[in-house]
Amino acid sequence: MCNAYTVRPKLGAREIDALVSEEIQKLPSALVRRTGQGVVLTSQENQFSVKQMRWGFSRPFSDAINNARSDKFHSPTWQDALRSRRCLVPISTFYEWQERPNGSKQAFGFKRPDLEWMWVAGLYETSEKYGSCYATITTEPARVVLPIHDRMLAVMDWERALDFLLGNPLTFAPYEGPLIAEACASPLKQTKKPPDGSSQGSLF
Repeated sequence: MCNAYTVRPKLGAREIDALVSEEIQKLPSALVRRTGQGVVLTSQENQFSVKQMRWGFSRPFSDAINNARSDKFHSPTWQDALRSRRCLVPISTFYEWQERPNGSKQAFGFKRPDLEWMWVAGLYETSEKYGSCYATITTEPARVVLPIHDRMLAVMDWERALDFLLGNPLTFAPYEGPLIAEACASPLKQTKKPPDGSSQGSLF
C-alpha cells in the first residue's frame, strides 16, 4: 500500500493551481512519507481552502492510518467523513513496492507522462493529538499498477476530482488516464529534498 509520494509546485493557469503550488513550496520536503506533512485541498460552502495536514489518521490501534479503502466505506466512520470531510491531494509521483522472488522489494514510481499533478481523493479529520490529518483513498488498480500492487490511490482527472470534493456521488474505479511506471531506488531511503523541477532520479 502506498506510503510515500512526491509533490512539486507547478505553473498553472488556474488560480487554484497557484494557491496549491504556494503551499507546496512551504513543505519541509518534496517527499511525503506516512505521518509526514502534505498539502490538501478542501471545500466548504463552495469556498476552496489549501493547507498542510498530517498524512495519517490516529486510532487507538495505530497512529498511522494513511490509506482508506473504498471497498470499506460501509463503515459509519467513513460514511460521516464522505458526507462532510472530503479533500483532494495533489501528487506528482506515488510509489508502490513489488515483492521479488528472493524476498526483497523493488520500488516503482507512477506518474503522468506530462508530469502534471494527479488529484487523489482523500478524507480529513481533526485529531486531539496531531491536529488536522488526512488519509488518501485507495481503489482497484489501473492496468499499469496491477503487476506491482493490487490496490492504488484513487487518482482522478480534475473534473471528477472536483465532483468528489463538492460532495457529489461518485463510484471509485481504476484510473483510466495515462500513467507510466518506472523502477527506482526506494524513496524511503532518501533524506534530502531534490532540486525543484527535477524529473530524474529516484524521486522523479
